[in-house]
Order: sequence, then C-alpha cells, then structure tokens
Amino acid sequence: MTTILKELLEPGQEYSPIPFWFYNDAFDEDKVRKQLADYVEKGVNGFVLHPRIGIPEDMPYLSDRFFEAVRFIVKTADSLGMKVVLYDEGMYPSGSAHGMVVEADPEYASKGIILLEKEAAEEKLAKEPSAQVIAELADGRKIVYGFTGGTIRGIHFGEDDGEAGAPKSADILNPDAVDEFIRLTHDKYYENLKEYFGNTVFAFFTDEPCALGRNAGRYREWCKGLEKEILAAGGKLEELEGLFIKTGAVAGRSDVVSTVQNPTVILYHQLIKKKLRDIFYARLSQWCDGHGISLMGHPAESNDIEEELFFQIPGQDLILRRVSPETGGLREFDSVQAKLSADIARHLGRRRNVNECFGVCSRDNIPWYFTAGDMKWYIDWLGQRGVNLFVPHAFYYSVLGQRKGERPPDVGPNNIWWKHYHRFSDYFKRLSWLMTDSVNGAKAAVLCDNNKVPYEEIACLYENQIEFNYLPAAVLEKAAVKDGRLCIAGYEYRVILNTLGEEYEKLLPEGVKTVHTGEELVEDKSLRSGLVLKDVCKTVRLNTLTKNGKKMYLLGNEGDTLVRTGVSVDSDRGVILFDLWKGEAYSLGKTEFELCLDPSETVLILVEGLPEEFTENASAQPSEPDAGNIEIREEMPAKVRERYPDWTSRFAVTEKRENEVVYTYHCKSSDMGNITGFFVEGSEMIECYCNGTFVDVAFWGKRFFDLAGFLNEGDNEIKLVCTGNAANIYDNANIPFGILNH
Repeated sequence: MTTILKELLEPGQEYSPIPFWFYNDAFDEDKVRKQLADYVEKGVNGFVLHPRIGIPEDMPYLSDRFFEAVRFIVKTADSLGMKVVLYDEGMYPSGSAHGMVVEADPEYASKGIILLEKEAAEEKLAKEPSAQVIAELADGRKIVYGFTGGTIRGIHFGEDDGEAGAPKSADILNPDAVDEFIRLTHDKYYENLKEYFGNTVFAFFTDEPCALGRNAGRYREWCKGLEKEILAAGGKLEELEGLFIKTGAVAGRSDVVSTVQNPTVILYHQLIKKKLRDIFYARLSQWCDGHGISLMGHPAESNDIEEELFFQIPGQDLILRRVSPETGGLREFDSVQAKLSADIARHLGRRRNVNECFGVCSRDNIPWYFTAGDMKWYIDWLGQRGVNLFVPHAFYYSVLGQRKGERPPDVGPNNIWWKHYHRFSDYFKRLSWLMTDSVNGAKAAVLCDNNKVPYEEIACLYENQIEFNYLPAAVLEKAAVKDGRLCIAGYEYRVILNTLGEEYEKLLPEGVKTVHTGEELVEDKSLRSGLVLKDVCKTVRLNTLTKNGKKMYLLGNEGDTLVRTGVSVDSDRGVILFDLWKGEAYSLGKTEFELCLDPSETVLILVEGLPEEFTENASAQPSEPDAGNIEIREEMPAKVRERYPDWTSRFAVTEKRENEVVYTYHCKSSDMGNITGFFVEGSEMIECYCNGTFVDVAFWGKRFFDLAGFLNEGDNEIKLVCTGNAANIYDNANIPFGILNH
C-alpha cells in the first residue's frame, strides 16, 4: 500500500500531460530553450510539436529552415528528458502537407460528389476534364464527381479559412495522394530525426482527417470507381440523392446533419468509411509501427469506432464545450467520446488512450473565458471515463498580435494559473497513473457499432454508479464465452446491453445474457461494486480499479452542489482515502463513513486499509526504504473544512492592480481558538499569504485556506491576492472578480 501511496504522490513523467505546443512564431533558440525548461519546472514533461498559424513565410513548411528549428526543438526536449509527439500537418486537417500534395499533382486535390442542376452540372463538366457524372436523376439533375475546392488551415498569415492563401486539401481517398503525403511528411521527419524515434519521439499525431477539405460546401466523399462497388452490391446510384436531402441536425450537434437513410445511402457510408480506413488510416498506422512509434490522434467524429482500431494510441478530442459543466456531460451527442476511445483501448490491449482537450471550450462566446474550475471539471470528466493521456489544447509559443486570437485560450503558460501549474500537472499524472495498467470493475458491456453508440440510453448507468464498458461490434471476433460470460481482454461481462436492434443480437455469441434498456442494468444488483452509496447521488461517478493487485474506488462529483452521503465499503479492514488534488492521504480505520464531495472534488478510496506499521500511530512513517515521506492524516478534509468560518466580510481592499486586487485582514492567534482555517466566497484565482508567506491557492468553489503552521503568536496579517480571468487581459472582457462582498 505504501508503494501505491508513493506513486500517487509522485507519479512518473510517463503520465505527464502532453499539450499541443502551438509553434507559431519566428524561431528563437533562447526562447525555445527557456520555454521548454519552464514546462519541465511546472511538471510538463512532453508536448505535441504543432506547427501553427503565425510561422513567418520565410520558414516554409518542411523546408530545410523549418527542420533546422524542428531539430533544435527535439534536441532540446531530449536534453530535458521530455517526450515529443510530431504533428503530421501544417496546420489541419491532416493529409495535405500544407498543400504540397496537390502541388506535386493537381489531380491529388480533394474530390467528392455533388448534386447539381442540369446547367450547373454541364458547366462543371466543361471546366473540369476529369469530372464525371455518377448518376442522372429523372428531373435532369446530376450527381457529379469532381474537385471540391476544399482547403486546410495553413501555418502562415493569409492561409486561414476563406483566405486566398489557404492551402488546397488533398484527396485522402486516393492511395497515390496518401503515399505522396507520407513521403512529404513522415519520411522527411524520419530523415531529419531518426535518432530520436522510439525514444524522445514516441508518436505521430493525425488530426481529424477529411477527404473533402474544409469549406467544401454540399460535397460528399467519393472514391474513384465506387459506383461500380455500389452497383455490384445491389445499390441504386440514383438513391444517392438521399445524401443531399437534410432531415435535421443530430441531437446535441447542430453541425452534424442527418440525411435520408435509404439502402444505397447506408451502403455508401459503409463503403466510404472502409475506404478511408484502408487507404489513409491503415497506411499511417503501418508506417508508424514500422518506425518504432505510435499512431496517435483522433478521427473526425466522437462516435467513430473502426478508425480507432488503427491507432496504437486511440483517441478523441473534447472541443467547443460540446459537453460542459452546465449540462452535466451525459446526454450530448459527443458525451460518448472519452469513454468510447478508452474502452476501445482496453479491448485492443493498448496501454494508453488520448484526448485532445479544452480546445475552444470558452464560456459565453468570449474566446479567452475559460476558468481553472472549468479545466478541473473537464479533467475529471475525462479521467472518470478512462482517459490516461491528456493533450491540453493548447500552450502557445507566442501570443503576439493576431496569434492570441487563434483558437484560444492558452491553457498553460499564458494564463493566470501558470505559476501554480504544478497543481494541474500533478493531478493529470495521478489520474493517468490510475487509469494506466489497471482494470476497471465493469461487469456489463454496452454494445456499439461504428457511429452507433448509445448515450442517452446509458445516462442512468452513470447516475446510479453502474460501471460498464462500451463493446464495439468490431472486436467481438476477439471474444469468447465462458460460463455464460463474454470474455475479452481480461474482462468478463455478465450481461450485454443491446439498444441497437435485433440484427446486432445475431452478432453476439450464444449463451450471453442480453438486456435492452439501461434501467434493467440498474436493477441488476449483481452488477454493483463493493462500494455502496446510501443515497441516490446522480452526479457522483464511480470507478472500481484494480492495479498492482490492489483494489481502489475513484469517486467524483460532476455536479454543481455539495454531495453528502453514507458510504459502505466491502472490506474487513479500514480504508485510506487519498485526495488526488492535494496529494494527501487520511485514514478512517473503518469501512462505513459519511462522505462529502464538493463540486469538482474527487477522492480515491484504497480498500485494503492501513499496513501494520500505521495501525498504532497513524502519523508514523512507513518502513519501506522507497516509500518516501508519506503522512497519513486522521480526519477527512471535508470534515475539517466544515468547521472553518466564513471570513469573506472581514477582508478590506488594500491594493488594486491590472486584473488583480489585494485584500488584507489582521487577526490575533488568540482569536482563532481551535480553528486553523477559513474560507471566502470569491473568484477567480485567489492566493493566500500569511505573514508574508505563501499558504495556498484556490481556483473554484468556496476558497478554503488552512493556516496551520503559518500563524504567529499574537498579531497576524492574512493577505489574499485575487486575479481575474485571462479574458480580461486578452479580450478586455471586464469579467468581475474578487471577494464577493466587495
């Protein structure tokens, strides 16, 4: 147990967050060196090297000068013990090499099909010699295959969406175009960095590949010769009209539009997705595997499954506040993503799964309005669903000029919390350590298929602490049945939830129990873990984890109000509770207790209790030589905090600075009694100093501060420094901050 506590206190660099590092300005060796050293000092031991808009035009993408900078960056990272993920585009979506694929052959430009009136179709055919009529409808309209005019976002100013210099996107459904992309990017990176591959460089990141390119309008994906495959499979080309008839937005995503689903359209989607996997993803996966690194990144949609099978590190991205603290993150279209990619990794035997998180997750349409409390909520949301490699979006190399407005906010060095970022990097590492090389307690699986992943139907499982794993139909061939349980990758599922229909029932092996509603799983007491909450707590999430032979329970509150409930743990000894944020352990010496969880609070319960050396003296140091300096406290912090008085009204403003206000209160130690702490109501980042010494920092909820060990006999000066949101600096947002009564 002491070994687990030590690893929780000081998890290894392997579990570091790996942020997108927006390399977006002129190359400066001194700046690179200082910036990366600063990352390491803050506990950030790796990054995704992401060429981003703002790079000067005299450093063309993949040029000798470009690689001069890249080599220095990677060499510097290597000297600092950092890990590097290479990004395969300049800028995104992946697959075009900043337009160089199309420059190599104009026929490699993105192509697709579009439904046009007769006159428009004839005009397109006249302008494009390679254009082709795929089908002619009875009313004279034509479905035409040709160039989409799609682009990508480039790395120089003037190359953004809608701008004249935007690089042309490539047709990644054309195997020759994909081979050219790999030759231009992957091969060139390997040529320049081969000595770092497999050690410092451990992955290539591919970012939501798109065959059509951005701004492709009403075009739909197509692959040359696909019409023959559709006809051979019994499809009717005129039914492809259904691709262009909108039937409404998908629930939770206004940018995802449903179309008519006739037999040919269904067949089309199956074939086009397979083409994308075979032509693009498989090639990248094989290249990475052959060069000793992993394919990492994410496909385009949150419910993509079969694309993930080609990633050595499956992943997704959490962007645009598509799930959010305000909604609870359970019933949105994108609410499947983190759990889905984590479970795919589990069933494929992959150690890690990744999430590109926080991108454009700002509040109220104010670009930089993202709080530390938001960030903590998202980290918990992802971690509770099994994510164990976090890619924060993003750390900016530069925020000069227009750069500060390019997909903000910066969630690292250019934000208000950076000097305290070690709190976040430690927390990332602890969650990642927990979710790596561990097995969760799921006894039920939820059947899913490519772009058919239940979410509203299984919200009740989260709300009732019923653990489950998504089970993709694509991995069923790896499963076996033993004693009525479906066995795969070390998991034994007692029951399968199938909400997809009868045709999927046939895919399941005989002898496996199936149910068809989430409520049936909630009612099945055999699926419960060894931890029971006395009350219904719909905002509490539960993970039962077994790691290194030890059993643990991870509990977290995703709601916006305090949760108070009784807890019973199935154990014949007392338990240790570990505060993942504070890095503090405390012993209860019992298995039934009251638990209080503030919003965005998590706690880890280690069920085997105290080792023998702790039983007589809870504060004794463990005897293991490598156990470190571990203090086991006797009282839960939540219980201590309940005794803290509200000092909000006691502080007076003593200084105001730009986006910062200072409050001071003088007190006598004799006035404190047995109370050593207090709380204030306020926002946003509040730092506490006692007699000139830093005490602590708080970012969300009631700001609690423990003054034990800081108070002098007699008079004491308590100072609070409140810093406003970064949006006040970068957006002139005038978001209020400070102690609430001022």
